Amino acid sequence: MSVRQVKAPREDGAVVAEPPLADVGRLLRHNRQILAEGGPEVFGRPWHELREQARRAVLAAARAYLREAGEPVPSADGVALLMAGHQPELFHPGVWVKNFALHGLARTHGGVAVNLVVDNDTAKSASLRLPIVAVPLPPTTDAPPHLGSVAFDRWTAEAPWEERTVQDEALFASFAERVQTSWNFEPLLPDFWREVLRQAKRTPLVGERLVAARRALERRWGCHNLEVPVSAVCRTEPFARFACHLLSDLPRLHEAYNGAVRDYRARYGLRSKNHPVPDLAREGDWLEAPFWAWRAGRPRRERLMARRTADALDLRAGAERWPSLPLGRPEAAVAAWLDLERQGLKVRSRALTNTIFARLFLCDLFVHGIGGGKYDEVTDAIVRRFYRVEPPGYLVLSATLRLPLPNYPARPDDCHALRRQARDLFWNPQRHLDGEEMADLVERKQALIEAEPTDKRRRRQWFHDLRVVTENLRTAVEGRLSEARRRREECERQTKANEVLQRRDYAFCLYPEEVLRAFCARFL
Repeated sequence: MSVRQVKAPREDGAVVAEPPLADVGRLLRHNRQILAEGGPEVFGRPWHELREQARRAVLAAARAYLREAGEPVPSADGVALLMAGHQPELFHPGVWVKNFALHGLARTHGGVAVNLVVDNDTAKSASLRLPIVAVPLPPTTDAPPHLGSVAFDRWTAEAPWEERTVQDEALFASFAERVQTSWNFEPLLPDFWREVLRQAKRTPLVGERLVAARRALERRWGCHNLEVPVSAVCRTEPFARFACHLLSDLPRLHEAYNGAVRDYRARYGLRSKNHPVPDLAREGDWLEAPFWAWRAGRPRRERLMARRTADALDLRAGAERWPSLPLGRPEAAVAAWLDLERQGLKVRSRALTNTIFARLFLCDLFVHGIGGGKYDEVTDAIVRRFYRVEPPGYLVLSATLRLPLPNYPARPDDCHALRRQARDLFWNPQRHLDGEEMADLVERKQALIEAEPTDKRRRRQWFHDLRVVTENLRTAVEGRLSEARRRREECERQTKANEVLQRRDYAFCLYPEEVLRAFCARFL
């Protein structure tokens, strides 16, 4: 594993890229050299042949997806294929810049940009979080800024994005009107939501409305990528072959997968069995496969379990038995896998499986956010253990853009200094007195400090005398002590308010268009 200590930048407008964006050309050449070396046969098909077919299939699926959405299709004439991906949610600008960087890097290096809509993940909320604050800020924090949320739909339960439909159209339509702000700028949200509602005529899916409106903005700002949902990738024949290959050698995959996860936990001192991901489970002769499975219309994701028999691979999603896959001939197993979808039985990749397929068989360079980059330390180890090939490198990219709200002048260092001042006034009031003020008590305390006894019995009386002298001295600084405590408390309230005002994870649609567009355009 490579150790990547990449952290989100703290400064407003800052970008982090590992490796630096200037080194992407070198990384692409390195990756293409590794990928040209190939790997083992994948379920009856040569590695290079599967990779070529997978790339053609995903490009065809992306074109078909955009055409079906009624959108223009960008050119795909480049040699290299660059990919990124994220859930179809209202993410923050630090995530969104990957799409713009993808476009810019593909254009710079003669490649094709493809963004994955990770619709196999679940929608975990139906509301937007935002800072509740009035501008101009009040001089004190008697009514401090705080986090609030506004629902854009009625929440029911977690469901995969590919099946998450709008539950309350009236609530959805009125969302932008209900986000009332008293800020010093106009958010992008009203214009963005008008485009979201225009998509309501085409699809009932929440995620599809959001990503189509986001793509419209990107095109308007000069960013035009191919895009394809993970669900569409999972329906292709090359992915079916990739999945059947993993299932046909599931015991060895278990060993590689769980070993890589355990090594990661040991490396970073993680005790939780759920981080970075849970181990693949075993239930008797049933082994968990790294896929989600559910029946269409009943979108509760279950673990896909598999059990090998003499000539077939038994499947179940949770406790529900599914049709078996014949293992005598690879083509028959692949056909049976593809037929599951026609029967309304959905199998989708998980996070690690998704990037294994993308990095090995689809693209020449994958652009991750910080979280994805950490996950793929584990992916690299799985690839080495299971496929016995060296994985291609990836790019980690993120940025910080804060809402252009005012903030309070207090900073954490100020609070620390005030805490020290108040503590010193309390315990060492003599340090804050004028030369002649309470001089006899000051001398008495200094004499006690210099005569600290070592005997336990005498120390008890000494400590009592020292405390009495200090309490008497403290009466002379009570006003200054109260003021220092008041200033410290106000400083702490202001820094807490600033934490709300300066969060980096507010949705992109809350930003003013001119600020957001200029920031994203840097990557084109």
